[in-house]
Amino acid sequence: MLRPGHFFRHDKTAEVITNHPVILTIAVCIAWTLFGLTGHDPWKSEEAVFMGHLSQLKDTSFYFELLGLEEIPLAGPLFYAASLGFIELFSPMLAAHDAARLTMAIWLLSTFLFVGLTANELWGRSQSWLAPLLLLGSVGLIVKSHQISATPLLMAGLSIFFYGLSLAPRLSIIGGLWLGAGTSIIVLGTTIQNIFIPIVTITLIALANFRYRGFRFLNSLCIGALVTLVLVGIWLIVLYQFDPSLPLLWIPYAWDGAFHLFRSPSLDDLAYPLSIFPWFTWPTWIFVFWSIWIEGRDGLKRKELQLPIMLLISLMLVLGFTGINKESGLAPILLPLALIGSIAATRIPRGAGNALYWFAVMTALFFTIAAWIYFSASYFGFPQELSAHLSNLQPGYQPGNRIIGILIGAAMSITWFLLLFNLKRRPERSVVIWAINLTFGWMLAVILLFHWIDERKTYAPMVKSIMLQLDAEHDCIITQVGPAQRGLIQYFGGIETTNIYLDNNSQNCNYLIYQDRQDDDNHIGAPWELIWEGGRSGDRDERYRLYKRDSRPK
Repeated sequence: MLRPGHFFRHDKTAEVITNHPVILTIAVCIAWTLFGLTGHDPWKSEEAVFMGHLSQLKDTSFYFELLGLEEIPLAGPLFYAASLGFIELFSPMLAAHDAARLTMAIWLLSTFLFVGLTANELWGRSQSWLAPLLLLGSVGLIVKSHQISATPLLMAGLSIFFYGLSLAPRLSIIGGLWLGAGTSIIVLGTTIQNIFIPIVTITLIALANFRYRGFRFLNSLCIGALVTLVLVGIWLIVLYQFDPSLPLLWIPYAWDGAFHLFRSPSLDDLAYPLSIFPWFTWPTWIFVFWSIWIEGRDGLKRKELQLPIMLLISLMLVLGFTGINKESGLAPILLPLALIGSIAATRIPRGAGNALYWFAVMTALFFTIAAWIYFSASYFGFPQELSAHLSNLQPGYQPGNRIIGILIGAAMSITWFLLLFNLKRRPERSVVIWAINLTFGWMLAVILLFHWIDERKTYAPMVKSIMLQLDAEHDCIITQVGPAQRGLIQYFGGIETTNIYLDNNSQNCNYLIYQDRQDDDNHIGAPWELIWEGGRSGDRDERYRLYKRDSRPK
């Protein structure tokens, strides 16, 4: 406890927190998940591409339209159906992107729940709440998981599948049902090559442990396969109701997309995940190494440790052959790492635990002070030098009335400070305090800084400016921009675009949106005429030009 802690410590509060860690974990998981999901535009990331897709999928026959997209969809029909359902459910109360992000809460909370259930099945009650905290506390998970992506859905499916796998030797029927449910989510919710993750995991654990080579586990596999076939069959029936040819389109389309994504990994494919691994998985990887060390060779012979290790190996194999070129691609490996690391969470040496505790406190204190200073500069104009720097980065920023945000931020900061003095010294305190600090830091950043960040990163004003230049009646619009920018143009502009450029099929298009850099001197000649040029406010890198065809070929 921080000294002099007795001034800020309330013994009854400390006792309640200590004696009810599951309730504390649930509260932290919910707060971590919900904050940051709404209240800002889609940014230039994977969610921009998804919002571009969702803006084109207007009704329940969405998957027929999805099969007609120029790009291979980044997720399966379950992802799009859930997103469209939430958009319809919360319209017009929430913007479409905010409503779609709420589906991420379902997948994330499901992941935390089933990771906890799996840890409880493998190691017992303590690990049932420590494993979700380790997963939540992994630095790399926090930002990308609060944006529209298929990664949280994949993690939810994997966590459900893995819970069924852990149950199968003891409860073959229930384990089989969860195996099938998780596998169905993976097949219907993500790109279908992820089906190889459960297949490889089952193969490896069957080779490693005799308990997964008997009749009981075979029974679980049969039940799981049946559940998967039934749920996928229901989806095919739904497709058939819209168009009898759709099931025949989806099956080869899905498998072609799966194998299209597999390739031999290059050095760059291996170098990128290795380069981000230390910070992305911090501090979970510390507990992983310590868990393996204290379990030793005997631990490696038990299914409790073999299961997450086999899942980790299968994830590395499948993801390695599909290529990890973005941070969110590494997120699924946090599932087995959190499960393995939870073993050591209560057995880490006292010195190491205290070191992590103080590192967590000092880091949180630094970022809390920094958040308030940056907010003060953007809102109050003090300190003046920092305020001038922020104004230079984002000219014309209008903070508006942020009194409520200030009060909420102050209450959160005080709550966090008092909570530090009401956590009793226990072996797992370092894990708890790290997760709490990360959650409060994230919440404070959302309250104080997201308004300025959103103003800097949004494309909405730029797209609206482009739309003002378009005729009310136009045929089609060509875009020569990045995938994320194209998605945002389609979403904010409410228009459909095509990537085809200078092709016979483009002759009916009378507008072209072209992206380059501010220092480029590119010009497009006849039959195109430049009618608009601009970009995001404060963006000194990207530049966009709108061209209009001045005469169409006869």
